Amino acid sequence: MNFGKSTSWGHLSEEQVVGLLRHEHRRAIVTYLDQETTDCASFDDLVEYLVSSGPKREATLAERREQVAIGLLHNHLPRLADAGVLEYDQRSETVRYWADSRLESMLETINNAK
Repeated sequence: MNFGKSTSWGHLSEEQVVGLLRHEHRRAIVTYLDQETTDCASFDDLVEYLVSSGPKREATLAERREQVAIGLLHNHLPRLADAGVLEYDQRSETVRYWADSRLESMLETINNAK
């Protein structure tokens, strides 16, 4: 089975892309996975990336990790998976990225505007 990037154009509507990229964690997830050469990341690596790249809040590091992990499991990964952008395997705790050109293009526009 080939798990390499299968970039498509038009897979997602503009409305879907805007909805997916509305939250900073989903933008960070797509950025992280798009930059990885294997198109695959462990759940723990994703949590660490989001904690380290996100704003520092009043919570302890352990609390931030827990908050990010819960958000990933119950919100962000399911939304991205439902849109066909990624696949989360709970058994192996790995995330596989399925690229979408429209999503990446809009993300680049958002990142360049900052």
